[in-house]
Amino acid sequence: MKRFLLSVAAVAGLTAIGGCDKPTGEDCRAAISNMEKLLGNDPAASGRTSENEGEVRRCKGGSSREAVACAKRATTTAELKACDFMSTKPKKD
Repeated sequence: MKRFLLSVAAVAGLTAIGGCDKPTGEDCRAAISNMEKLLGNDPAASGRTSENEGEVRRCKGGSSREAVACAKRATTTAELKACDFMSTKPKKD
């Protein structure tokens, strides 16, 4: 029984490490900050300096590392839109 549990734990650990395509909170904050600047909503310019942790959580849970990296690198709104970082899922009826 112990072998079985150890095997399950090892497989679960490898799956969690190898199969995770989720971005870090720091990467999400950088991507969101860049997006705000490109869209003209720079928090420093508007006086809003606190980070929106709800957006960071949503980014971490619903974005891929690739999309976040793309959003961090974007220098124009067209590049940002091509990243699929701002896309929203269609509402279900």
